[in-house]
Amino acid sequence: HFHHSPIQHETFQVQQITKKVAMLKVYAGMDADLITSIGENNYDGLILEGLGQGNVPPAIVPAIRQLLSQNIYVVIVSRCYNGISQPVYGYEGGGKMLEEMGVIFAHGLNGQKARIKLLLTLSQSKISSDIPSLFLTY
Repeated sequence: HFHHSPIQHETFQVQQITKKVAMLKVYAGMDADLITSIGENNYDGLILEGLGQGNVPPAIVPAIRQLLSQNIYVVIVSRCYNGISQPVYGYEGGGKMLEEMGVIFAHGLNGQKARIKLLLTLSQSKISSDIPSLFLTY
């Protein structure tokens, strides 16, 4: 039984990777200091492996908001095996709120694949305005 069947293949013309994208696994009780350090260390993007369908603890929401204001892309995936991130819950740190802030949801991708996809898309200077829509497909 396959969770997802490949329906299309994406290709990227990349000469070299010059961007920095970090990946963090979100956990209950997480503090904002790790998220804040991403902005302080000149990263271009952050992949968050969120709780459940892509939720985070309320304590890290201000740090995520800060990254977004610095034009650092934040992409969220589910850390659950075969999990799918969806902007469902509306509480502080819930997926609905994160989507409204500008966090990108990577549907059907795990953290490693989302990180590579963000690295590749950031390496193509002409495509940056389309980055959120590129994560709607996998």
